[in-house]
Amino acid sequence: MEVDLLDSKARLAIELDGGQHFANADAYRRDRRKDALLQEHGYFVLRFLVEDVGKRLDMILDAILRVLALRDRGGPD
Repeated sequence: MEVDLLDSKARLAIELDGGQHFANADAYRRDRRKDALLQEHGYFVLRFLVEDVGKRLDMILDAILRVLALRDRGGPD
């Protein structure tokens, strides 16, 4: 399975979705199966739109930092 960014220590998976992820039902279903499999193995999955990396990078980084802080405190998985 391919994941855009994986931090195995923090158990965090980050996926960047472009238009192809929403173009057809099979691509959407494949992404949901991947999310479920990662979650079954204890990973927290964050998904962002590729276009937001350039337009809303601060929002993305804030979301990642919040999850990392929560996991460092032993918060919910």
